[in-house]
Amino acid sequence: MADKLLDDDEVMFRQIHPSSLQNGEPASDRFRPYASDGHRMSVDRSALITAEQSHSLYTSTGRKSAAVFGVSVREFGDEAIDCLSDPLEKTELEPANPSHALADYTKHSASQQKLIAKRLQRLAVNRGCLFSFS
Repeated sequence: MADKLLDDDEVMFRQIHPSSLQNGEPASDRFRPYASDGHRMSVDRSALITAEQSHSLYTSTGRKSAAVFGVSVREFGDEAIDCLSDPLEKTELEPANPSHALADYTKHSASQQKLIAKRLQRLAVNRGCLFSFS
């Protein structure tokens, strides 16, 4: 079982696809997982990687990201979302990612997740873009 992250001030980095960035702001759907993700959203831990390094690692396999935004463990926790350490081992297709974590939305219905995502998106926008690729 993954370890629950306890440092409320740690920021979880979220990659924003170019099509989800409008006028410098990410769409709120980038702050919620999809059912195909098991209702757990992938993030990277700021305690273990910088926003720029997170972006570089994410895009190293051809995935697209125009920016990195972040939400703190406390902000997730205020929404009853636990952040769980989930380091990834290297595979044939993916590099190792020891900073990988999951924001666990499984306690919330799909409609609740959408509302939560809107609130978390506002917090991330207020924090500001942490890295942008231009």
